[in-house]
Amino acid sequence: MDGWENYLDYVANRPGVKALGEHGLWDANGKVPSLENAVAEVARHTGNVWMPVISLSRENAERLGYTDLKNWQELINASITDIAKGYKIHPDRLRWYAAMHEKEKHIHVHMVLFSTDPKEGYLSRQGIRSIKSALVSTIYRNDRLHIYEQKDEQRSFLQQEAEARMATLIGQMSTGTLQNGKLELLVTDLAQRLREVSGKKVYGYLPPRVKRIVDEIVDELAKDERVSSAYALWQDLREQLCVDYNQTPPQRVPLSQQKEFKTVRNMVIRETLRLSEMNFILEDDAMQNEPEPEEPPVPPDPSAERMIYQRTRFYRRAKSILDAVDADPSEKSMALVTLRRLWEEGYTIAAHQLGKSYRDGVGSSVDHELAAEWFQKSAEAGNPCSAYALGKLLLEQGQFPQALHWLRQAEEQNDPYAQYRLGKLLLTGTEGVPKDVDAAIQLLKDSATQGNSFAQYTLGKLYLLGQEVQVDREEALRYFAQSAAQGNTYAQYFIDHQEDFSGAAVGTAILRMLHQMSRIFRENAAQPAIYAGMQIDKKRRRRLQEKRMAMQQTQ
Repeated sequence: MDGWENYLDYVANRPGVKALGEHGLWDANGKVPSLENAVAEVARHTGNVWMPVISLSRENAERLGYTDLKNWQELINASITDIAKGYKIHPDRLRWYAAMHEKEKHIHVHMVLFSTDPKEGYLSRQGIRSIKSALVSTIYRNDRLHIYEQKDEQRSFLQQEAEARMATLIGQMSTGTLQNGKLELLVTDLAQRLREVSGKKVYGYLPPRVKRIVDEIVDELAKDERVSSAYALWQDLREQLCVDYNQTPPQRVPLSQQKEFKTVRNMVIRETLRLSEMNFILEDDAMQNEPEPEEPPVPPDPSAERMIYQRTRFYRRAKSILDAVDADPSEKSMALVTLRRLWEEGYTIAAHQLGKSYRDGVGSSVDHELAAEWFQKSAEAGNPCSAYALGKLLLEQGQFPQALHWLRQAEEQNDPYAQYRLGKLLLTGTEGVPKDVDAAIQLLKDSATQGNSFAQYTLGKLYLLGQEVQVDREEALRYFAQSAAQGNTYAQYFIDHQEDFSGAAVGTAILRMLHQMSRIFRENAAQPAIYAGMQIDKKRRRRLQEKRMAMQQTQ
């Protein structure tokens, strides 16, 4: 008893402890009400008791916010399942206590943990590594491309270079062109094979001979300089992470065999099926979400209408912070607070920027429900771009009748983006939205007249293939030319292959594969969740976000 009493008293009361009243001991529920009861509980335990220490240098603790007891408590609570797994203890039977201590050069947390089952619990070297990995991935919450602890300035510079290079390669893939005779033959062969295969048309269900063709297409795509460079860079960065985690880097394998990129194989199948089944394809992945709303007029003389002048200045400042790639996360969070204040003061376009932020996860976690609320507020205040953004968001969520309502509202204000999306929707019809080809064609023409390159390209394909309209090769080429003049690579491909439109269809399928590859690389290089495995329902997360913002506003 004396040993545990002395140790827990040391943990709870030693100099430098972050006290929560008379002592500094806490558990999953917060401050431990009775230090004596905690001591007695541990003393009665007949099994193993572990006493791990989690430590950060003061420099890193200050940089990452771990001088705050609350952040340590959130870290332990978020990681407790991983800690239990590392100790081979069922989470429901894990008991633990902790206390935070500050020293001159480092800040650390002492823990005491055990299982309520005296026979349970074992810590191996692999368990230590897995716990460390889980804690590191939570503490260092930067981009996955960012190596978790920069060891010197040179390493930091190289990392920034790698991030920039990856972004460049992804951009080149998303907008580039690709001509490869072998790929065209392979895709044509795969299209024929897929027509002969019964059952599910996904990689895991295909016969071995068809899987081999898919793998060959993936590896042929991987020979493209942009793809091969991005894949090599991805492997370099992953291996560096393994070194930081003290893990053995996995053996390098071809892209077709890399499990993190297994979606590439089904992407190839999906794009080939679209070709083989002669589905009408609208390549508009690169289409921007929506134009920016117009700002209220700013008087040239600040003293004339100072309030409008100041609100516009605050709005532009908040927007520039949210748009800045290198802005600090705390700055982005405060920019959202600024936008909320502006909305409450009647500066309505601030609501549109809030909708964008929640939709895209800028300054906050992605929350489509909250994004829709802000877009609707902005749309109801008379901003057509917000009506379009809301309609598009609802469209992506499969809420077609609601999407139709907001797209129509934006279209009535002559928004070319809404005209295009609404035209696409009416062209095929869907649940709750009847097909209306005549209205769809007119909307696409209205959008094309306003210079929307995707509407121009869509009309080109309609007239080329004779789907829903009479075949008109001359009209098709006219619309393709308008679209290509604005940089649409798909339209240019059809112009370049106008003597062989069937070959052009295969070529555009390959282009789509390249562009889809950029999306897959972007997802594999994306920022990880701050607390992996920590599930919070949408309504609770929204309440927490709004409460946090309200607290910031009162400070």
